[in-house]
Amino acid sequence: FTCTAMAQLPILFSEKLNLATLGVNPDFIKNVTCSMESDKMVVVCEKNAQGQAQICMVDMENGNTVDRKSMAAEAAIMNPLSKIIALRAGQTLQIFNLELKARMKNYNMPEPITFWRWATPSIIALVTATGVYHWSIEGDSAPAKVFDRNAALGAGTQVINYQISPDGKWCLLGGISQGAGGIVGTMQLYSTAKRISQVLHGHSGTFATITPEGRADPAQ
Repeated sequence: FTCTAMAQLPILFSEKLNLATLGVNPDFIKNVTCSMESDKMVVVCEKNAQGQAQICMVDMENGNTVDRKSMAAEAAIMNPLSKIIALRAGQTLQIFNLELKARMKNYNMPEPITFWRWATPSIIALVTATGVYHWSIEGDSAPAKVFDRNAALGAGTQVINYQISPDGKWCLLGGISQGAGGIVGTMQLYSTAKRISQVLHGHSGTFATITPEGRADPAQ
């Protein structure tokens, strides 16, 4: 890039950390086994030299310190606000409070999970081939189905994003698939109040609350 081109870029990238230099096995620095749910923590499901499964946690708020725990899982996601971690092994889900060293919840999903993330600090979103579920960390409730996946996000679509609006009235599921001219982005916008969906075209999306010009109150 020329200096002029660089000045026109809307986003500037810089390296925050290098997981390999911190001792994380490069074979596990990839989608599914490596996750980053916030700017606080990176979690990697890896194996040690003896082949034993462990969870590697890199604390970016504390000088990129590395902590490893002997926990077997194929995927793990850390709560964006607290040290509560969710583990997934096949269709078995578990939630642990690391500070209390206690298991909070566990559940066996009846169908495979294709995507998951912390939608809010208290809700884990679970996406299967047919639907989207919300699993609250509070109480002993099981995951509850929120809506069905639209046919536009069918078997050939890889789900890469899920968002909930701040007021909880809207959900946005996003995925990519191979199209004739390249990678195609498709999103499903769902209204929890009206229980209807609308298909949108785009690779990613999110919700925001702003105050438009001419209005005194914020709009979503």
